[in-house]
Amino acid sequence: MLVVLSPGLLACKLSNQNTSQVAVSDSVLNKITFDLSQISPDGLIGPPDGRRSLSYEFCIPATENHLNEVRSINPAIQISRSPGRIGCTQNQYLCIGETHTPQWREVLIAIAKLDYVQRIDQFFGE
Repeated sequence: MLVVLSPGLLACKLSNQNTSQVAVSDSVLNKITFDLSQISPDGLIGPPDGRRSLSYEFCIPATENHLNEVRSINPAIQISRSPGRIGCTQNQYLCIGETHTPQWREVLIAIAKLDYVQRIDQFFGE
């Protein structure tokens, strides 16, 4: 299968067993501030003797509709009223996710595609 991308688009291989490709715009991928290539297909990072999940954080407007939309993408997302390191405002929820989940890459990209998500940073527990 040949995939031709126009300038400004990247191909992102899906993390599941199928071999299809999805075009993802640079503006979506640029919201993710950590290196996806360092994460294994099963969602782990680090050396072979110290593999671990990567946690990530992002802000969403503090409304039930936005929360429901994010949870429809990732039901395991954790929600907090803390600003986190990313600096959520009083009118936003802090959302924390993990990469060691099925189809983590697709989930992360679906979140990045949301217009109201400005960026997704690596989360470092406090």
